[in-house]
Amino acid sequence: MEISIDKPGADGFRGALHNREIRACPDGEELDMGFHPEAPPRGADSSDRLEALKPNPTNDGHPQIEITDGPKREQGASGGNPWRGRPAGRILVMALLAAAVGVIAPFAWSYLQSYESTDDAQIDGHIDPISSRVDGTVIRVHAEDDDRVIRGELLVEIDPRDYEVAAEQARARLELATAQVASAQQDYAAALAKVREDDAANYRAQRDARRYAILLDQQVVPQEQYDQFIATARVVAATVDYDREEADSALKTIGARKANADAAKAALDQALLNLSYTKIYAPADGIVGKRSVQLGSRIQPAQTLMYVSEDGIWVTANFKETQLARMHRGERVTIHIDTFGRAYQGYVAHMPGASGDRLSLLPAENATGNYVKVVQRLPVRILFDRGQDPNHLLHPGMSVEPTVWLQ
Repeated sequence: MEISIDKPGADGFRGALHNREIRACPDGEELDMGFHPEAPPRGADSSDRLEALKPNPTNDGHPQIEITDGPKREQGASGGNPWRGRPAGRILVMALLAAAVGVIAPFAWSYLQSYESTDDAQIDGHIDPISSRVDGTVIRVHAEDDDRVIRGELLVEIDPRDYEVAAEQARARLELATAQVASAQQDYAAALAKVREDDAANYRAQRDARRYAILLDQQVVPQEQYDQFIATARVVAATVDYDREEADSALKTIGARKANADAAKAALDQALLNLSYTKIYAPADGIVGKRSVQLGSRIQPAQTLMYVSEDGIWVTANFKETQLARMHRGERVTIHIDTFGRAYQGYVAHMPGASGDRLSLLPAENATGNYVKVVQRLPVRILFDRGQDPNHLLHPGMSVEPTVWLQ
């Protein structure tokens, strides 16, 4: 297609813009828009165009515009993409890619099947509530929130004076009961002595009675004298029985007094325990949190004063039930801590006994209403290897991502 703009007009210029290739030549030169196979390359044509834009003294200075379309444009476009016209190269590249994927795919599949992981996991630990066992007024508080404490460290003191008085009273009652036991033992000893004395008198009276019975048979003594000795023997025998009963009663009194003494001793022990409860100590190594007790507060038994989170921690990982088929105790675990962005090592300590749904306050009742199957999650306990957290930087509640390496 050839378009020559020899006279002013918008139609010729629009056509030139539409075909996107414009060449200006001086007046008097022939505008040839046809395709010639023997035409020079595009670079040479560009130099000719630059020469054509120079002023020509033979013309009147009015340029002419030549619009080039067709083969020249296609040749330039095809030369910009080196892969056009090379189907064998593309096929070779695709074949190499397919071979690489075929080699890597088995290893990738084996790796993906070698572990189970979840992001529904967190660090857990024992959080001990610190409460009072007696009522009283707080006179000292030795711990603040986030303080690190050790086992046996004093945390809170309660006014001990009332309990000191109670302990003294219990001690006095114990001493009194002990004295009563001693008195009862002396009474019992006296009763036994009386029994032995009366037993000796009874022995004499019984022998006199038998002797007078022989004399009465021989008619040596009168009947009155015999009756007197027989009555005396019976009285003495009754006295011995009475003394023995008194001794048994004294012995039982000793038992009762000892029981009172034991009760007094128990009361003293309880008073001393209550006195010791006025000082509250840390039950384990850990960190104090949520302190609510204040100086001068009047507290009651079982009232929570603060909490201590123990240093002993573990990971509770809530795996889906479909992830537990190949998991068992002792398998190694890589634990990624979100807080620090690093990984810790551990192992599976315990497998779950029931799903979280079964242990909830209101477990689902699938026998009633419409049933919708939901994949359940079961808690797996994971313990850290020793020596990885010497500064106790891990605390309950931190989010983790455990990866269990299946065997």
